[in-house]
Amino acid sequence: MAKHDLGDIEAIRVNLQGWMREHLADARTLTLGELKFPEESGESSVTLILDADNGGAKERYICRMKPRASEVFDVHDLLMQYQMMEVMHDNDIPVPPLLGYEADESLLGSDFYLMGFVDGQIPTDNPPWAFGGWVTELSDEQRATQWRNGLETLAKIHSIDPERYDLARLPRSAPDQAPSQQELDKFNAMVTEEERACLAEPVLQALDYLNANLPAEGPRRLCWGDARPGNIIWKDLRPNAVIDWEMASIADPLQEVAWWYWIDYINCVGLGAERPGGLPQLQDIYDQWQALTGLPTDHAAYFDLFAVVRYAIILERKFMAMRRAGVERIGNFVDPFVEQQLARVQGK
Repeated sequence: MAKHDLGDIEAIRVNLQGWMREHLADARTLTLGELKFPEESGESSVTLILDADNGGAKERYICRMKPRASEVFDVHDLLMQYQMMEVMHDNDIPVPPLLGYEADESLLGSDFYLMGFVDGQIPTDNPPWAFGGWVTELSDEQRATQWRNGLETLAKIHSIDPERYDLARLPRSAPDQAPSQQELDKFNAMVTEEERACLAEPVLQALDYLNANLPAEGPRRLCWGDARPGNIIWKDLRPNAVIDWEMASIADPLQEVAWWYWIDYINCVGLGAERPGGLPQLQDIYDQWQALTGLPTDHAAYFDLFAVVRYAIILERKFMAMRRAGVERIGNFVDPFVEQQLARVQGK
């Protein structure tokens, strides 16, 4: 799913090469080779791996651009993503080297930004890392260290004061609304009549519950959006770069502490894999995050439900696209977790 139809890929290569020669230092003779897509990760925005020869020196870059069509999100604000990474860099949170944003869509058919390539390893999405690979080969103690380091980075993001920055492009709720109203509205809007007909009844009931019980109070912090280990480039069990900022917003950060746990848990247990040892339990994650940030966790159960409902909606949109392409219907493996968490918040 990481490969996208971009049209004339050779024209993109030539135009990108020309842009790099003009905008990068000491790159007047730079030559780009064949453009590549990451094969095991990347689901939404287009990621291109660029191998270049620059006067005999071998260099590697990453280009991010909008897809022609998206299975999940209708809006891809690349400038917002770039600005978020600038903020992260300013706060010593590791991100790839930022080499430039280009607004002119005539060059590649989309605006785009360029980054330096970061060494390290990424837990795979396709298939999910729990089914084998470098993370499963770690010891329990190493995995515990890795997850703790990742959560410390997440807590550091949530400790940034958003008032210090001009973040007008960043989605957020109005001042008189609940901190996560905008996020809830976004997922309400994603449930079209077509998707409503496909979603399981417990998911629709859970969405009704979320709309009726959204916490009115809570902190408003910078949120990464798609906070999970698979959106981190790891080196020596530590984040070497935090990537994929397309879901970023200002909202109650509890929503993505829940996401950090649940998307990873469901992609393991929900698909029939055994959860590897060393990974923290849900309450341990909330306790550690609260100790690091000093922020409240009073509404954790609500955001646990929000996390699994969000994932159910996202997956159903992907499955709908697959069915339109002729693939047989796939059951939404998130549904049982929605039913479980809905019963939990309702005290059943």
